[in-house]
Amino acid sequence: MLLKVKYLNVKKYIKLHAGFTYLEFISEAKTKFGLPDAADLDIFDETDTAVEEDIFLELLEAQPDLCLTIREKISDEDFCPLAHSTPSSSDTLSSLTDTISLSSSDSDLREKGIPAGRSRSSKDSSAPNVSVSEAAKEMVKNALTRKPGGEEILEEYNAENSLSHRTRRQLVNILASDMTERHGRIPSRKQKEKYALGIITLFPSLKDPFSPNGYVNQDFLLLFGAETATKLLEKWDMSFKPKVIKEAKQLTQSTDLCRLIKAAEKPTESDANDWDSDMASLLLLLQLLPPTAGRKRRTKISPTDAAHKMVHFHKSCCSIDEHLQARDGKQPYILAVGRTQNSIDTFYIAVDKQLIPCQATSSLSAFDELFKSHYVFNLSYDESLVHLYSFVQTTIFNIDATSTDESPRVRELRAKMLNENHV
Repeated sequence: MLLKVKYLNVKKYIKLHAGFTYLEFISEAKTKFGLPDAADLDIFDETDTAVEEDIFLELLEAQPDLCLTIREKISDEDFCPLAHSTPSSSDTLSSLTDTISLSSSDSDLREKGIPAGRSRSSKDSSAPNVSVSEAAKEMVKNALTRKPGGEEILEEYNAENSLSHRTRRQLVNILASDMTERHGRIPSRKQKEKYALGIITLFPSLKDPFSPNGYVNQDFLLLFGAETATKLLEKWDMSFKPKVIKEAKQLTQSTDLCRLIKAAEKPTESDANDWDSDMASLLLLLQLLPPTAGRKRRTKISPTDAAHKMVHFHKSCCSIDEHLQARDGKQPYILAVGRTQNSIDTFYIAVDKQLIPCQATSSLSAFDELFKSHYVFNLSYDESLVHLYSFVQTTIFNIDATSTDESPRVRELRAKMLNENHV
């Protein structure tokens, strides 16, 4: 029997044998979504009504096409006072970068070439109690002492009473790895917030004085709000993708360009070595906004070469570690792992030779997380992709559209696409 199940904003089918039990469904759901065995789950139907064990099988017999929603329980014993909101469908960031990233000041963000976030409110003066803070602190400290590079982070903080941007990224990577080992690839909001609390308790000089709980703005959703955070996923297919394909057809046709247009337009006819329709259309946008020579690079590279700085296909039978060690550069990119390019099993965000598993199950969602990771980790755009990212930032997300320094080509393409419906 096939059951449709939803966890956060991800839907998957779960295959169960005839005569399965409630507990077997729970076990399969945990496996399918990468949840830890110890996770305590609640089940809800499409009306958000709790489905308990005694009526579970009867309900499925009556409604075999029902989409069930699973959520992790939050018990009173380990409830964190910061986790008052239920994760919503707009939480599109990677589950690992949701709450443990460390922001810098607005001036630091501008220096790195990315826009600063909105002003933070200080109305709520609530704070976690001492015992919760100390437990979180010990958890983070123990993780750092166990992991390679963790001791150096502690030593740098003790010597400087601060951490460099590079060390902050290393701190986040180490704790992200520890979190997935302890809680699975999609930790709960409560678990992520415990790591964030442990960071600012262990490293008090990193505490944000403008935030009620001491955290910095911990993800793109908190920086810009739910309405902004969902714009790419909501608008790409209907509003931008057809226009990108149309504009790409006006370019001088090369072999690579023709393959991308075909894959974007007719995914069923694409070769196994082509990207799926969404990724192909995103790479067409790169063809429309190609790299130019910059400060660090005197000669420009082709859009095809620049594409490898945005997404890299890795055959599932090959060593990921060897790829990471051979890869130069520290800017984030998508590592798509699968048997063929148009059949990807897992997406990762690769940052500074570290992997963060994506919550995404599609290439468009993975790109959504890739773009947002620049804000979460306070990273500048890769020089060869700056025009593409600037377009996504200002035109799709509408972030700092009037204050961002853009190339004439970005402005021209934005005007053409946004004014097309008004002609």
